[in-house]
Amino acid sequence: MNKQMKNTLTKVLIFFVLLVGAYCLWCHFLTDNVIWTKLKVNGIAIQGMTEEEAIIAITEDFQKNYQDKQMTVTLNGQEFQVSIYPALSIDAKAVVASAYSLGHGSWITHGTDRIQLMNSKTKEELTLLPTIRNQDDLDEVLNTAGIQNGSTTIQTSCELTDTSLVITKGVTGIGPDLDALKKEILSAISREDYETVIECPTMETLPEAFDMEAYYEQVHTEATDASLGENNEIIPAVTGISFDVEAAQNRLDRAREGLVITIPLEITLPEVSTEEIEALPYLNLLGTYTTYGGGTKNRITNLKLAVEACDGVELQPGQTFSYNDTLGPRTEERGYKEATVIVGGEHAQDIGGGICQVSTTLFMACLQADLSIVERHNHAARIDYVDDGLDAAVVYGSQDFRFQNNTSYPIKISAVYDEAEESVTVSIYGTKENNNTVEITTEHSDPNTCKTYRSVYDEAGNLLRTEEVGYSQYKQ
Repeated sequence: MNKQMKNTLTKVLIFFVLLVGAYCLWCHFLTDNVIWTKLKVNGIAIQGMTEEEAIIAITEDFQKNYQDKQMTVTLNGQEFQVSIYPALSIDAKAVVASAYSLGHGSWITHGTDRIQLMNSKTKEELTLLPTIRNQDDLDEVLNTAGIQNGSTTIQTSCELTDTSLVITKGVTGIGPDLDALKKEILSAISREDYETVIECPTMETLPEAFDMEAYYEQVHTEATDASLGENNEIIPAVTGISFDVEAAQNRLDRAREGLVITIPLEITLPEVSTEEIEALPYLNLLGTYTTYGGGTKNRITNLKLAVEACDGVELQPGQTFSYNDTLGPRTEERGYKEATVIVGGEHAQDIGGGICQVSTTLFMACLQADLSIVERHNHAARIDYVDDGLDAAVVYGSQDFRFQNNTSYPIKISAVYDEAEESVTVSIYGTKENNNTVEITTEHSDPNTCKTYRSVYDEAGNLLRTEEVGYSQYKQ
């Protein structure tokens, strides 16, 4: 081989190497994540988009064009609008993946793929039609349209009267053949035909089997007496209802369609009616008050004895309650203990200390109940469980707390000591004669003297009266 030929071969080889190198470098720089294919899907040009962008664009276009699509179905003279969009879907992901694959295979083919696309003079256009996502979605849109309501079938019905169960047996009618209807809808969707009215295929439809046992469980009740709940609310009586399930089912099975049959009910009346409970006294809470403070073990013992003495006391209309008469003498023989008392404005120890907390709580409950206060005294010194003017001091034989039942009905005292809360609660129960509300206020003429007032308002908020219900003078 002569020198000239060698030089020529060398140049050709160098050119080939440079060409291959340039091609490889070009392929490397062509690597990207966008679609190269000149493709329109439903009029959307997706060239230059990422896969995600293309899927979003196609899906949004589908939603815009189909979200209001409705198909009209007629059945037995009725017209139903089927909002078909929730059951439709398009496979944008598969189409986009196919378009993206050209130019995104092996990197070495990127260049040839690009040259092929550059030389292509055609722009592909693809019409991507929606399909039904799944049968459950189609069932759901048909159910929402209410096509089943177009059936002329009459279902078996039941009605309870005071003494019997009235059953009307169902009647066979003409209803929708849903399987055949779904085939027609699928065919229309494949043709992109949402305008043509579809006449629903029909079939003879029997009434649904009536479950007598389930209906019995629904209506059966046991007789229950009326009673009072924990908060003195009335729990109404329940009348017992039952019937012979087997006999009722047999009569229904033998009856012809459309026939009305009557099944006698077994009625059991409660022994205590709601009306009887409503006629009882003490149903309404007239007033209640709570004070806090337990103290020593001895003081708590005295509180409990005073609470027990007051709890359950009943007063007839016009009758006057005496705290001292109700508790009796506070002596060790009767269980009272030595605890702190107030004597002459000073604190001391004496038998029965602490019982004034119960009389004070009772006083406030009586004020809230708008009961007439007959006798009330303040302590010589201030106490810490109520404000000035709201206390009621008692001393056996000299100072009493008394009030009168000035209502037209009996009243009853409920008194409770709560160990966990260290509180005394007194409530007055009776019969509410109005919807008045009570407001208690105090007015100081000087730091150690105050008057207590009760203002009563009617249901509309109008002031009915204001009265002085206590005068208190404390030592400094």
